[in-house]
Amino acid sequence: MEPENLRENWEILGDVFYEISEVYEMEWADKSLKNYKLVMAPYGGLIALAWDSKQLTRGQPKRFIEIYSAAGVLLNEITTQYERISVINMGWSHLEELVVVTDIGSVYVYDFDGSPVLQISAQSDIQDSRVLEAKVFPTYGSSKTGVAVLTGSYRFHFISDIYEDNPQYKLMADVPGLDNPPSSWAVLPHDRTVEILVSNNNKLYLIDRGSCGPKFPQRMAQSTGGVVEMSVLYKTLDIALFSENGYLWVGSSDLQAMYSEFNTEVTNRPSQMCWCGTYDSMVDMSAAVVLVWEPLNIYKVVGVGLEAECSVHYTDSTVFVVHEVDGARVISSKTHELIRRVPQAMVDVFRVGSSQSGALLYDAQREFDNNSHKANDYMQEIVEREDIELAVNQCINAAACSTKPKLQKALLRAASYGKCFLTYDAPQHFVDMCKTLRVLNEIQSFRVGIPLTYQQLHSLTIKGLIKRLVKMRLYYLALPIVEYLKIPGGQQLVLSHWAMDKVKRSRESDEAIADAIFEKVGPSDSISYASVANEAKNYGRTELAIKLLDYEPRSAEQVPALMRMNRFTNAIQKAIESGDMDLVHTVIVTMESKVPPKDFINTLKDYPVASAWYAKWRAMTDTEKLRDHFYTQDNFEASALLSIQELEFNGMLDAKIKVLESINRHYIDAGKEFEARLTKEQIALVRRQMALSTKVADIIGLNVNQTVSLLIQRALFNDADSVRKEFKMPDKKFWLLKVEALAQTRNWAELEKFAKSKKSPIGYAPFVKACIDNNHKTEAIKYIERVPKEDQVEFYIDLEMPEKAAEIANSAKSKELLDNVLAAIGPQNKVLYEKINSFKNNL
Repeated sequence: MEPENLRENWEILGDVFYEISEVYEMEWADKSLKNYKLVMAPYGGLIALAWDSKQLTRGQPKRFIEIYSAAGVLLNEITTQYERISVINMGWSHLEELVVVTDIGSVYVYDFDGSPVLQISAQSDIQDSRVLEAKVFPTYGSSKTGVAVLTGSYRFHFISDIYEDNPQYKLMADVPGLDNPPSSWAVLPHDRTVEILVSNNNKLYLIDRGSCGPKFPQRMAQSTGGVVEMSVLYKTLDIALFSENGYLWVGSSDLQAMYSEFNTEVTNRPSQMCWCGTYDSMVDMSAAVVLVWEPLNIYKVVGVGLEAECSVHYTDSTVFVVHEVDGARVISSKTHELIRRVPQAMVDVFRVGSSQSGALLYDAQREFDNNSHKANDYMQEIVEREDIELAVNQCINAAACSTKPKLQKALLRAASYGKCFLTYDAPQHFVDMCKTLRVLNEIQSFRVGIPLTYQQLHSLTIKGLIKRLVKMRLYYLALPIVEYLKIPGGQQLVLSHWAMDKVKRSRESDEAIADAIFEKVGPSDSISYASVANEAKNYGRTELAIKLLDYEPRSAEQVPALMRMNRFTNAIQKAIESGDMDLVHTVIVTMESKVPPKDFINTLKDYPVASAWYAKWRAMTDTEKLRDHFYTQDNFEASALLSIQELEFNGMLDAKIKVLESINRHYIDAGKEFEARLTKEQIALVRRQMALSTKVADIIGLNVNQTVSLLIQRALFNDADSVRKEFKMPDKKFWLLKVEALAQTRNWAELEKFAKSKKSPIGYAPFVKACIDNNHKTEAIKYIERVPKEDQVEFYIDLEMPEKAAEIANSAKSKELLDNVLAAIGPQNKVLYEKINSFKNNL
């Protein structure tokens, strides 16, 4: 990717670059999001959609919640338990479980697949007054997830940790004069307490369980009006306030420090307001705030800082904005986009006119690939600065920040190029980054749908990613990653969770679960079978527990035991999995004698390997049973092939015709039109040969071409012509056969008569060739004048008449033909050799 193309999506807010890049085109195919609530888990997690109960439209769907990947791929649907309750709000917990708050205050927690994890019932006063608004909030640092609600009595209640033992709603202090829903409110969680900032009647109040007091944002002008929208950055507890006059105030949650104030010039209340990234002036982390005005079809990105600026973006559909640690995601019916501050490493390398060492190294590597001397100039400047190691690290870090594999490759190539100039090499950073980017590119793929950036992965950590993959049951991906990155204890973690999850959640039979676990883990120390068996017993699957504990890896002992239990289906499955065809044969023979025929037939249908082995065995022992087997399996093509084999051992023509008719029916039933047509033609040919056998005894068993050729050789021209017409033999093919047959029988008179019968569709070269091949020079000369001159030359050479060949070549004024004659005669015939050379000189 060229730097110019990369910078197309960059825009500058103040002195900070931001970019908007498309992550996915959403799989949900223009799904209208207008009437839905949408929440997305952090770090590119799952998306939950629920019907917005406030949107009263006809054709309202059933009450269910849809779970999608970040690419818009539908994963699961969750049906709500009761018809009369509505979803007020949703959120994702720190354990990446979906938290649903209903209008009666009940809290439902679901796993990503819709399995209920826990349910919290509200007190009667909350249920009676109903919930008007709700928020799900995290508590950073203490790994908690809480819920706060506003009831119809205009009182606030909260649960600080939904995962604590016996969680209950706690009442907050009353807000003075709150007799209508507040214009806005936000939850400010702390380690030991929870506060709520409420905007009511153009005033701000901070409430907790026992107190309520007014709050005055530092340096906020009175003219800005009342606060109508709030957004909290939970990681640092910073807050953004939007006023009714269109001003955006950003500062600390205690309102004592203002970072910026910006006039958006839009007085409408935004439908959404969300932080973009994390703000921390002490460590050079700049954030922005994204405001969405759905009725206006726009959203603005406002930078946070002393010189705040904004950019305006237009939409053609409903969008939802979700905060990320390094940006914000914009989800629409068509796309999933990421807004983020361009990482400093990318700016250092790709900013226009950048003189950073990483930028010089990137340019040097590109010039080196182009065989340009400029590469040396760039490298000389870096060497003079003594910045080679810095340049290498800048390119590596820029590759980490890129989400484009092609650009990552280019940057890593530049880093690798720069490493050649280091006096010492510590490759671990480079190697680790290559591995990490390979993992990131895999999970960012549309198939997986976890669009983590490097910064997000750094915050989530690799172990956090593995836990997510395990939770999403993407074991096929988690296991190779832990093995590839050599994460200590990773394989045990993945396999243990997989086996226990299989026991807890699978609805398969006990046998299938036990087989699946053993097939995956094998006789390995990676997990404890006793632990998995104990988990099975705890979930009431005693039979499964026994099978796990007594699992026998030796199929030679396991399969006979299953047969003794009359578990033939399991026995044949295990025998096939073992690869021991003797065991498969034993099971099949035993099944055929003990299992009802219908069950035996159905079992063979379910196991193609067993069916094929049975067919192979019966082909050697009992053809009739093999025929019955093909019939019961509806294998008409195999039935036809079996009948074809019988043709070889059947000498009676009438019997052959019956077999061919049977073959024809089988091919028709199998839908093999071409084979059926060929069989039908073969039946007609056999019948015709039977009729001709009184004239030609050895005609039986020939194909159509051989039949016609033999009839011509026996001078049965009318019969040959009749066969030709019946089997629609092309004229050219018939003429070739007849010419060859007449020449082979040396019937020169008939050949000459045939040549004069009408214009030959194959020309007359085949006539000449047939005469030459059958050693009749005189007959060949009869037709040689009727072929093109270039062919005449070759034929005269074949007839050992070089003088005539030279005359024809000279009359054709062809130097090439004369050269052909020279090559044929050689210099031995000096007279003719000189004559031909004189012909060439006169051309």
